[in-house]
Amino acid sequence: MRFFIQIGLLTGCILMFSVAWSQTGQNGVKPGSEYDGLPITEFLDKAEKEYGVSFYYDVDALPDIEIRMSGDAQTLKTILNANLNRNGFDVSVDANGNIFILKSGKIKTSISNEVFKERQIIRPAQEKTVSEEEKPDEFAETEKEYVSKTYTIGNKKEGAKRSKATLSGYITSVENNEPLINATIYVQELQKGTTTNENGHYSITLKKGNYTLIAKSVETKEEKFRINLLSDGKLDLKLEPQLFMLNEIVISSEKYHNVKGTQMGFEKISTREIKELPMVLGERDIIKVAHLLPGVLSVAEGSASFNVRGSPADQNLFFINNVPVYNTSHFLGFFSSFNSNAIEEFTMYKGNIPVNYGGRLSSFFDIKANEGKQDRFSARGEISPITSGAVVEGPIGEKANYMAGLRTTYSDWVLGLVENPDIRDSEADFADFIGNFTIRPDEKNKLNLFAYHSYDHLDLVELAKTNYKNTGASLSWDHFWNNNKKLNVSLIYGNYQFGQENSELDLAAYKHAYELDHLELKASYSWKISEQHDIEVGVNSIFYRLDKGDILPLTETSLISKRTFEKERGVESAIYLGDSWDVSDKLELSGGVRFNTYSYLGPKTVMNYFENAPKIKSNITDTTYYSSGDIIKTYNGMDYRIAAKLLLGKSSSVKAGYNRLHQYIFLLTNTVSVSPSDLWKLSDYHIKPMTGDQYSVGFYTDIWGGFLEVSMEAYYKKVKDLVEYKDGAEFLINQLPETDIVQGKLDAYGIELMIRKPYGRLNGWMNYTYSDATIEVENEITGEENNFGMPYPANYDRPHAFNLVANYKISKRFNISGAVVYATGRPITYPTSVYYQDGIEILNYSLRNEYRLPDYFRIDLSIKIEGNLLAKKLAHGTFILSVYNLTGRKNAYSVYFKTEDNKINGYKLSIFGAPIPSITYSFKLGNYAD
Repeated sequence: MRFFIQIGLLTGCILMFSVAWSQTGQNGVKPGSEYDGLPITEFLDKAEKEYGVSFYYDVDALPDIEIRMSGDAQTLKTILNANLNRNGFDVSVDANGNIFILKSGKIKTSISNEVFKERQIIRPAQEKTVSEEEKPDEFAETEKEYVSKTYTIGNKKEGAKRSKATLSGYITSVENNEPLINATIYVQELQKGTTTNENGHYSITLKKGNYTLIAKSVETKEEKFRINLLSDGKLDLKLEPQLFMLNEIVISSEKYHNVKGTQMGFEKISTREIKELPMVLGERDIIKVAHLLPGVLSVAEGSASFNVRGSPADQNLFFINNVPVYNTSHFLGFFSSFNSNAIEEFTMYKGNIPVNYGGRLSSFFDIKANEGKQDRFSARGEISPITSGAVVEGPIGEKANYMAGLRTTYSDWVLGLVENPDIRDSEADFADFIGNFTIRPDEKNKLNLFAYHSYDHLDLVELAKTNYKNTGASLSWDHFWNNNKKLNVSLIYGNYQFGQENSELDLAAYKHAYELDHLELKASYSWKISEQHDIEVGVNSIFYRLDKGDILPLTETSLISKRTFEKERGVESAIYLGDSWDVSDKLELSGGVRFNTYSYLGPKTVMNYFENAPKIKSNITDTTYYSSGDIIKTYNGMDYRIAAKLLLGKSSSVKAGYNRLHQYIFLLTNTVSVSPSDLWKLSDYHIKPMTGDQYSVGFYTDIWGGFLEVSMEAYYKKVKDLVEYKDGAEFLINQLPETDIVQGKLDAYGIELMIRKPYGRLNGWMNYTYSDATIEVENEITGEENNFGMPYPANYDRPHAFNLVANYKISKRFNISGAVVYATGRPITYPTSVYYQDGIEILNYSLRNEYRLPDYFRIDLSIKIEGNLLAKKLAHGTFILSVYNLTGRKNAYSVYFKTEDNKINGYKLSIFGAPIPSITYSFKLGNYAD
């Protein structure tokens, strides 16, 4: 008996010692300063090895924090509680010294006596059959819906040392395997998400754990599923197509959201939105759609060019699949040179301009062509009174697809209806072609070959023959790896040619040809280094070659003498770095720097002038000849891009930005509207590049849960070394353009208000723009000036502009749409008096742009009638009835003056002085939804 008592006492001592030792492990151990600042997982590993303590926790649930120690006297438990309690974790210790770290709740480390008061018998549940209405427990319930799919992404071993993981993959259509662009992946628990790019690829970084995700796009059904995210991994999704028969669904990504998006001064419109708008002579035109946006003004009826935020038209740059288009018009500006059936979408930047764009001061117009279907052959087209066109697309094997579009005109019959014999006997025709070929050898690589060509021919009887064309091609390679990195390399070629034979005056008849080549190589690398930071770096280099051709007499009786122009060459290069930083849930910053360098190259003969004297021929002192490849002049400049967005709540935000840009190529023109005869010119030894600074701020809000989107933006723009032209300048025949050019400054400011109803049976937008653009040319050194050195309105200045665009879906088959356009008349210089000198009548003109044309007003209307909605049919047709200038208002294109019976009479010239009705028939293979 004594033996057993001794054994019992010894065992009790051992147990008491063990408990005391274990309590010391968690309460007595006081880690040193070397533990301060360690990540949580490293802290726990180090403590286990050094002190023999056992920790129990879910490695995937631990927060991504660093341990901070406020003093040397802290124990393990107090240290962990101080760092983890604010993250929703509790720390518990049992009698053996084991430490448990648990999310939202403590572990009971001892058994309560209440457990033994009453014995409970737990009976097994009875089995029963699961019906359609009753779902088993393994189906996760979210918002009254059950999610039946759960995916495990990655594994614990790979994600053991990281608290976050990246989920990525491709979203395609189950019907045709085509990538779904701008499809959304939304994380329901976090109320955040991302969108797919042009290849259907998405990437999102989350804390490891379980989430409910929703995938959807405009054309497909919504799919909801669960994921268990353990480490980086890939999940490809295929969504089923859906035809929405009753209500229209609009999906918008957060990146381009009115309130939450970072962009301002930004417009993104798909061809779906263009199809409803009434256009002149039944032709859908993406350039004309841009005229209906805030801050964008057209100076003349039928003009394909436009002015953005108070800048001249040559400060806009147009791309189609990276190919620059130097003349965007057909038919002298009545149509644009882009076939809307072959276009997927266009994006315009006029405010916060991304750092990867450069070389223009005002706006960038980025057009994306359709890539083509990947599963089947398809065709569509349109027939209108002026043009007809068709687009075909389809797959080539399993990894390639194509798209080809052709458009042409038969407008001569329209000219034949005009009473004026000069116009009736004239000829006018144009055509354009777009081709796009894409191959995806694997999921990480994509190759794209794109080609573009447009052609115009105009023959005005006994006046002039004009031919001009744009040709371009691009070869691009995209490479994706590590879920969140992308490399793009592109080789680009663009060419613009112009030729004219002018016979208006027999004694001055001439012919002239002009050509511009653009050869560019660019590369960009984008990297999502974390959930908060997106980095992009890139380089590009452009080689320009301008051939002004020769001016030659057209006939033997012409007095025009041959004039030869030297070719021009220049190289413009840039390197840039940009970053987008999510500082918090409310604040986002983005910015970047772009270093530009430009060199004007030989061979070239450069005139030297007296120093500090006007550049006129009488001031030439000598000449300097530069050989081929010589650097004549180099200009360097740094571009800056800074933007910020601050959320004021769920439905409001303010944004602000600053841009600095440089421009090294410009147009020589003395007309208000850009015409094919305008010549591009490079900055050279005498003509400096232009520099522009723009400051902008805006307020954005969504009303009634996004039922209405409202925005207000204000801007101030300042341009240095703006190229202006002296009165009486002769650009065509002058071999020394610097003698006709003066450089001044432009100040422009304005405010833009926009209200948009993005969806519903009635949708559209309304905007108002107030703007002011003032030019001042006064060189105090040389004495050169315009308008006696006083500021004057720019030729394109139109202070007030209002646009209203509305679409109403009467039914699935019938749609009515309209547009109302109003703008202040542009400035003009009028003759104000007449005086005589030696019997010769001489006109005296007002100050430059002192007067204005009458205000502009127009209403357009169209009705769209769909064919039947049968599911099984060979082709689907649509009729569009439209009326351009419904009220028949005679808007003034220009005002001119003639001397008649010793009196000077003024006349107003209108392009469309009557309603212009038209009917267009569009067709496509398949049914309404295809």
